[in-house]
Amino acid sequence: MAAFFVSALKAESLPVDSLVKIAQSDAKKFRLNKADMKRFRKDRRNSNSDFFKPAKNSVSDTTLLADSVYVKAYRLAAYNKTRKRRTVWHGVWIGAIADAAAVVVIMTVYISRVYPLR
Repeated sequence: MAAFFVSALKAESLPVDSLVKIAQSDAKKFRLNKADMKRFRKDRRNSNSDFFKPAKNSVSDTTLLADSVYVKAYRLAAYNKTRKRRTVWHGVWIGAIADAAAVVVIMTVYISRVYPLR
């Protein structure tokens, strides 16, 4: 019982910026599963979704779950991390565009050497 009281006291006495730093640190380990990620991709603007609610097993101190500043900072950090995630196909498309641009440049240089302007 005493450990809970000390822990709850700790959550109340931490300054706001350190709570935000702890939340951001905990959110680095956050990752949506495939099914939730598919649902999230349909509406990426919803940062208040229950997808980003901190779980007891993903936080460093469970007493911080009662602190609204911590929960808001965790949700925001988890949302930003998830919003920036890309799929494998994103990399494939970027590579294909880079290859196509390289071919265009090479062909332009080749044609300009074979058929010089007068």
